[in-house]
This record gives sequence, C-alpha cells and structure tokens, in this order.
Amino acid sequence: MSGRSGSGRPASVISDPRIRGALGVGGLFLAAQLIALAAAPRLDGSGISYGSGGDALVPLVLGLALGTVLSLAVVRYGASRRLVRGVMLVSLGAAQWFALSAFVGPVAGAVAAAAGTVLVWRVPRPAVRNAVAVLGVAGGAALFGASLDPAYAAGALVLAAGYDAYAVYGSGHMLDMADASADLRVPSMFVAPTDDRYDDARATVTGEGTPAATMLGAGDALFPALLTASVGVASPGSLAAAAPLFGSLIGLAALQVFVHRVRGVHAGLPFVNGGALVGWLALLLA
Repeated sequence: MSGRSGSGRPASVISDPRIRGALGVGGLFLAAQLIALAAAPRLDGSGISYGSGGDALVPLVLGLALGTVLSLAVVRYGASRRLVRGVMLVSLGAAQWFALSAFVGPVAGAVAAAAGTVLVWRVPRPAVRNAVAVLGVAGGAALFGASLDPAYAAGALVLAAGYDAYAVYGSGHMLDMADASADLRVPSMFVAPTDDRYDDARATVTGEGTPAATMLGAGDALFPALLTASVGVASPGSLAAAAPLFGSLIGLAALQVFVHRVRGVHAGLPFVNGGALVGWLALLLA
C-alpha cells in the first residue's frame, strides 16, 4: 500500500516534496533489496531456511494471515493493544535477526535485533522506524528468498499483488491494517518526511496543516526483495538478480507517479511486483 500526505507547495525539481519523498522511499526500498540479496546466500549456506522448492509458501501465507488477523482484531474488535503490539514486535525482532545474523552471527544478531526492537518501541521516530523496517523487510525477504525457488517466489508475488489490490480497492481492510499499525507504533511502513514539521511518533505536525510524508508499505518492499533474493541464491556469482531488482524499481517509480496524479491510498504490489516479474521474465527470455 502506498500513499502520501501533505503540502502541495510549488518548488523546483530538487526541492519538490514529491521528488524528495519518492527518492526517500526509493532509497529505503533499494536498501532492503540489497541487504536481502546479500543475506539470503548466507542464510542458505548456514541452513537457516524453510527448505527448498515451494515448502516456504505455507509459513509465508500463515505469517501474512496472522498479521492481518492481529491488525483487524485491534481495529474492528477492540483486541488488547498491548498483547497484539507484543506479538508484532517479537515478529519484527525475529525478522531483524535473520538479516543481522547473516552478517554478525546468531548471538550478536540476537542482541542487535533486541536492541532495535526496544529502540523502535521507545523512540518511534522516522529515522529509527525506517532503519528497523528496512532490516525487518530484508530479513524476511532473505529468509524466504533462500527457501523458495524463483518460480515459486514469482507465484507468491502474483498472489500477493492480487490480494493487495482486493484489500485496498475491494474490501478496504488494508486501510484498517495501516491504521492499526500506526496506532500500535509498529514500523510497517517506510516513511519519507517531506516537511520538517512532520512528527511520525504521533502522525501529527507541530504546526498548522497536515502531515507531509511519502509512505510505502513494508510489504510493498518485501515481495520484490523476496524474488530478487531468490534469483540471487539460484544464480550465485551472476548479475541475474539485477533483473527483478531494476524491474521493481521501475515499478516503484510508476507507482509514485500514479500516487501523485491520483489522490488517495493505492495498492503498491501490483506496480512493484509487476515490475519485478517483468524483469525476471525478461531474464528468462534472454
């Protein structure tokens, strides 16, 4: 899911908040992919994965379903925020651990992941939340990228894009999930502030007006990174992973253009997953 909030002040290309916001989320999006691409082969080599082939599709679907249920339980049924926040933060800590342990080992990775989780809970500022979100996305993408063959990963991207479109434009429950994540102070989005008054801790500004930021759902970065990591593991030592990576960046650019031309919140996965899939298919044809 992607969207924007904020001012429409006239500005040059360099200072235009739309450009700054797009570059901000683009940089976070790229960072998550590159970390996942570097971490996935290490996880695969250390045996930290769900096996091979398509075995990881089951835990992937179950994990996403659990996140959906917990978010909706808070918004629609008044479930305990403290309990749901705890479960989500533990899951976020585990995802960070996958990324960190690939580089610093399991023990140091666990300590760093725990510190990051506590920090994002106590200091929910944009820079902190973005850093933890990038690590969490990269860890999840690396784990499943190391577990899924590219064909299965591509299938997951197709299904996820269809679900995202339905959840945003059909049932609308993706908007409830975003509200729940903001209320629970769980970093489920990349946020690139385009106004110095933006205060991500309370989603308010310190002066008059509305929050000014470009946002991209963490899931919109996870799935294309998953395919990039999967291709990287399947074709080590080659540049094959660049195809889905660059394809997803093109999809992200198209999404940003669409978001700024058509107001509102939009499904991001059809754009970024579509770009990644086109890049991957172009690689196969080549």
